[in-house]
Amino acid sequence: PPPPPPPVIQKVHKENILESDDMDFVDNSVEANESIEAPTPVADKKAETKHAPPPPPPPAEPEAEEIFKVVEEMPRFPGCEDLATTDERKACADKKMLQFIYDNIQYPSIARENGIEGTVVVRFVVEADGAIKHAEVVRDIGGRCGEEAMRVVSLMNALPQKWTPGRQRGKPVRVWFNLPVKFILEYN
Repeated sequence: PPPPPPPVIQKVHKENILESDDMDFVDNSVEANESIEAPTPVADKKAETKHAPPPPPPPAEPEAEEIFKVVEEMPRFPGCEDLATTDERKACADKKMLQFIYDNIQYPSIARENGIEGTVVVRFVVEADGAIKHAEVVRDIGGRCGEEAMRVVSLMNALPQKWTPGRQRGKPVRVWFNLPVKFILEYN
């Protein structure tokens, strides 16, 4: 858009100027040979009173350690650390975890009576020390299957060995782990 127009100067007519006889004008001009004393400064009361320095800021709260979803080396179920390669350790850990789940899980009677089948997904954090915390059911099929999967996950903390924690840049870190548990009815 174009710039705004310049302001219009209005002319004031002589008859609109107020003339007053009660105004006295004082001549404040100074001659070259006169000396003027500077006024004495008023003392600043704020400068005179000394305050204690402010208290130091409170210590910074430790940052909540980040929980990773994907890391260079994912956490593993315990018991396979003596194997040579990472792939062998992972395959062995997966097999041992499945065996642990099969040995400890019990099909809920409500689910069995109602023919409920499917996959429950439990999510938990494998801490940097290998402990399992913050377990929650992400996907439930009903019939108390989610509660049973949570019970089995909580049993993992009672194992004599803890999980092998996930690693990022060579350091053990906290990692989210999703565990699918399949409930399948077998008919005779």
